[in-house]
Amino acid sequence: MQSFSLGNARAGVVETASHSYQFHLVQPEAPVPGEGWPALFLLDADGCFATAVEALRRMARRPDATAVTDMVIVGLGPVGGHAPAMRQRDFTTPRSGDDPASGGAADFLRFLRSDMLPMIGRFASIDMRRLTLFGHSLAGYFALWSLFEAESPFDRVCAASPSIWWDQDHLLARLPHLAGRESHVDILMGEWEGDLPPWQAREPDADRVRARRAERDMIGTARALSAHMAAHLPPGHCSFRLLPEEDHASLVSAAMPRALRLASRP
Repeated sequence: MQSFSLGNARAGVVETASHSYQFHLVQPEAPVPGEGWPALFLLDADGCFATAVEALRRMARRPDATAVTDMVIVGLGPVGGHAPAMRQRDFTTPRSGDDPASGGAADFLRFLRSDMLPMIGRFASIDMRRLTLFGHSLAGYFALWSLFEAESPFDRVCAASPSIWWDQDHLLARLPHLAGRESHVDILMGEWEGDLPPWQAREPDADRVRARRAERDMIGTARALSAHMAAHLPPGHCSFRLLPEEDHASLVSAAMPRALRLASRP
């Protein structure tokens, strides 16, 4: 029996002075357009790269119906898979009193711009004007934060279930940095990130889960931030979507077609 394969996908390791990351890349087999391919960059790629590649292959067959075109997909994650400590370091901004193991977002963004992008450019022809960043949960917070940074190469962001609770005030304070920008951002949340799904509501610890969700209010803060960002961006450049009957985990798969459409925009 043959193992599952993603065809022309390739993988490798990129090293920094102190850390190692696994990257995955797939590019179209069609001739490269003159300006290069648009590119979708996935954080936490160990949990979403294959999902994105399969969705692209199905949807790009009929761009007239799906609004999804061929593109390069790049995934990045820790060597060996899920690594909570690395996520805590790479995807967060500093907060007063926090563990020094967090707050490395600026360094990670610098790595993406100065190391990751040039390396990917050696494997694939990319249109540097059409770079989309996808992040889920804490990586979604990082993706939103990156929009406010002048050094970010990404001007399109799809943030799924973003952990805005990490430092909502920091994001709000940086809203003026969007002035004059043409950035596009999609913020996606699942219905069951607020209300509990029926099966979870019957569990013994349901009240504890409700209390934690009420404290973080992920849906409310995401909706509010989206409204604030929309006020600083051109009309139609920022959207908030609440997807029915999706939870924090299932939202990744439900969000992928929307990320592909965002990356396909001219």
